[in-house]
Amino acid sequence: MKLLSSSQMRSLDESAITLHRIPSMELMENAGRALADVAASSLPSRAVVVCGRGNNGGDGLVAARHLIGMEIDVAVLILASPQELSPDARANWERLARISAKVFPCADASYLSSHASILAEADVIVDAIFGTGLKDEVKGIYLHAIEMINAMKGRKSRVVSADIPSGLSSDTGMPLGKSVVADETVTFALPKLGLCLGKGPEYSGNIHVVDIGIPPEEAEKMPSKFSLIVGDDVRRSFSPRRKDSHKGTFGHVAIFAGSRAKIGAGYLSSKAALRSGSGLVTYAMPESAFAFFDSNYSEVMCEPLPDNGNSFFSRESLDKGLELAQDKSAVAIGPAIGTEEATGAFLNAFVKDVKTPLVIDADGLNLLDLSSLRMRRAATVLTPHPGEMARLTKSDTSSINLNRSQAAISLAASCGAIVVLKGMGTIVAAPDGRCAINRTGNSGMASAGMGDALTGIIASLLGQGLDPFDAACAGVFVHGMAGDFAASEIGERALITTDLIKKLPQAFESIETNSHSRMI
Repeated sequence: MKLLSSSQMRSLDESAITLHRIPSMELMENAGRALADVAASSLPSRAVVVCGRGNNGGDGLVAARHLIGMEIDVAVLILASPQELSPDARANWERLARISAKVFPCADASYLSSHASILAEADVIVDAIFGTGLKDEVKGIYLHAIEMINAMKGRKSRVVSADIPSGLSSDTGMPLGKSVVADETVTFALPKLGLCLGKGPEYSGNIHVVDIGIPPEEAEKMPSKFSLIVGDDVRRSFSPRRKDSHKGTFGHVAIFAGSRAKIGAGYLSSKAALRSGSGLVTYAMPESAFAFFDSNYSEVMCEPLPDNGNSFFSRESLDKGLELAQDKSAVAIGPAIGTEEATGAFLNAFVKDVKTPLVIDADGLNLLDLSSLRMRRAATVLTPHPGEMARLTKSDTSSINLNRSQAAISLAASCGAIVVLKGMGTIVAAPDGRCAINRTGNSGMASAGMGDALTGIIASLLGQGLDPFDAACAGVFVHGMAGDFAASEIGERALITTDLIKKLPQAFESIETNSHSRMI
């Protein structure tokens, strides 16, 4: 699903109004009705709608009218005098004023403060102060209103934002001074970049993308290299499973992983690959470490590779490793292989010579010389966390986190690989500049082995023939969704990787049957 900048969204609105002659009041009516539907979904007794003076405020005024029609007790705080409202917002204020006495224009902060008790009594607060056009730092009465809304969040009130949380940049996802922290955001037509970048995932809560009547062909024409990974797109990337299939149909993945006392990482990758649909999975490990391996997952095949006797991959592992990889449909390398010098020599020689689609993760990234990728013709997927990304790009973690999307795009372009920059709002970047952002997942996934599972999932999808960019996008989406399913049952605090792997079948089934939540 495309992600739009503020200027692109403005162009889309203008196209609908000028080319298709859709009245702006009709678009506002549709937006406000959808906003009211989400606000009313928790069956509130009391709602407060806080409106700015522009068209985002107009959306809020329409929502207030519809909430009143649902017999909800509604109060409206307008952070301007009626004369300051945009034409469409003023028209909707006049309609609302005819049916409600609880409309309070608040021209200054002290008058707004005198209505704090109204906010305190609300079951739901609708934030309709600023939309996508905000460019300057929030000040004055608007700053005061945002602080008041945030103070109520979590006490009793659920906060629903119109289009984007007020104060959040719709282009960068960073607060312009201060931003509303919403529980849910109802975004109109298409999601905005700022909902998925920077602080956007944290501040926007669950996102509802709603149709407001803009013709789909206009949205289709809007160019954007940024996208949000959604279940519908993931489902379209999967091929149907034919009835006459056999285990070879769905690929044979090799996982090169493990070292002394760290056999479990490759085991998790292998389990995740099998649970993601691979027909066959072989776990390749140093032969000196094989003695420590207890294969209690009988579907995983094991292949010990020669090493130098210390339970780490080394130059001695190379020939047999390349031979093993030769007929595989995809290979993953890196989980818990250690950072020995001899292992680094093996890894970079292997990366240069292996002809198979390849996922590199964990210790593999810490050992990787990016020049090893130059001779590769098959697809490569790198899956760094910010610390590994900093090493690969000779930067630091703070700089990476300052602009995660640009860091991933730059590395992908420079090394010709798909880059999966892990973290909240995982970024998937392609060498051609495409950038997809994921919003599935939760804090319970900050646990050992989660990255190993992701490696296995992506390798599995690569091995089943998915386009490399699609495999990475589908992998991070399914991984996060499985984590969300696990957390919904046992909570986030005690979640471990095997809990997530057990939920992979449910995640795939949910996507393929289109039964996943429409909420992002």
